[in-house]
Amino acid sequence: MKQLFSCLFLVLLTAGFTCSEKSTRSDKALANTPNIILIVADDLGLYDLGCYGNEIIETPRIDALAAGGIRFTRAYCAAPICSPSRAAIQTGLHPVRIGMTEHLRGTPRPRDCQPLIAPKNAGRLAYAYRTIGEALQDQDYETIFVGKWHLGGQGYGPKNHGYDKSYAAGGQGLPRSFFRPFFNGNPYPELDTIAGDDDFLTDAIATLAVNALPTNGEPFFMDVNFYSPHVPIAGPPDLVAKYEAIIGDDPDALPRPHYAAMVERIDQQVGRIVDTLSARGMMENTIILFTSDHGALTVKEVPGFDAHTPPTDSGPLRGGKGYIYEGGLRVPLIAFGLDRFEPMVDDYPNVNTDYFSTFTALAGSEERSVDGEPIPSLTGAPETDRALYWHFPHYSPQRGLPAAAIIDKGDKYIEWYSDVDSTYFFQLNDDPGETMADTGITSSRIDELREKLTAWRDSLGARFMTVNPDFDGSDCE
Repeated sequence: MKQLFSCLFLVLLTAGFTCSEKSTRSDKALANTPNIILIVADDLGLYDLGCYGNEIIETPRIDALAAGGIRFTRAYCAAPICSPSRAAIQTGLHPVRIGMTEHLRGTPRPRDCQPLIAPKNAGRLAYAYRTIGEALQDQDYETIFVGKWHLGGQGYGPKNHGYDKSYAAGGQGLPRSFFRPFFNGNPYPELDTIAGDDDFLTDAIATLAVNALPTNGEPFFMDVNFYSPHVPIAGPPDLVAKYEAIIGDDPDALPRPHYAAMVERIDQQVGRIVDTLSARGMMENTIILFTSDHGALTVKEVPGFDAHTPPTDSGPLRGGKGYIYEGGLRVPLIAFGLDRFEPMVDDYPNVNTDYFSTFTALAGSEERSVDGEPIPSLTGAPETDRALYWHFPHYSPQRGLPAAAIIDKGDKYIEWYSDVDSTYFFQLNDDPGETMADTGITSSRIDELREKLTAWRDSLGARFMTVNPDFDGSDCE
């Protein structure tokens, strides 16, 4: 029955570390090693996909992966904003440990309305931190990176961090436009080589990925990172027209047509990658993971990027990108491997620092990161009773406030840095929307969560905010 289901489903689809030495595995072992493709969207919210309950945006190809694989309902990012979350994916280390707790935008000058000054943020991913690419190279994988990197520019790109090949990846955090010319200064000439005059950037990224798929039969790891649906919010015209007819022109109606079009285009290009794998007979030995770097943008953007914003919402969750609430921290995570994973919905909590240890386990390596664990349903590793932690000492561009948080056994404690007397407590099993309903949580449990959070920060050497001497709260919103 399982074999029959797999065949039928393939038809549907085609519409800090423990060190390891260089692999010495046999040719037979290498032949049984799975290819791994990680696909990461940029600013895609949990509830932007049909398989998570969105009733407007059509995402049939991603939904098919979810239906035939594992759909996670409690997948988290390590930070509610771009670069630190992406660093966590690459290294398996918490952003606190590597000193990258904000996205790479230099050191913004503190506003007079902000009572605290953020600590200095790392400006690039240092060579000292071992990446998935390096770990899998040591397991005889060919490693390929495509699309958004945003962890450092020249000298600190993917090829400097364990990737054999790199395409359209560097220090840029967002494109100039999703239509040509995509980036100022033409930093990625390979886009000009493969993109037509009217190509959408999402299409071009998928083309680079498809063209880069190895054909020699050796195992490979490919990390595909779309730049969308990040700002500037602008969708392909054909899909925009489709969603304008469905949603209308009400600026308060969410999602916005341009945003919905961007998400569906991602879905189409994921399908294109799947179709290529199937046509080449590679699906049987390839594991695909699809996720996002953090929650969706749910507020109006800064001038210059504010067109069609806010573009979406977080469904029943509170907050979004830049916020320590569930809307900023929960991400879609879907895993598909033909004949490898039984279809299921998995509510076991994981965080994207787990991807490193999950991929090394799938590749047959014993190497693990100190801040991540192999995801049990993907690797057969035992479930553990652990807490998840966040430290975000920054005022986000989305007007999120600096805070720390812990989730332990479904209880969430938030400690705000900008107001030392302000803390929040939620019981997520009963209140995933963080409505602050009466929880009945005891003072001893609060003390326990606070002590665990404090001990965790101390163990990682967390950098804290300092008092802003120019703070003036008399004219603040």
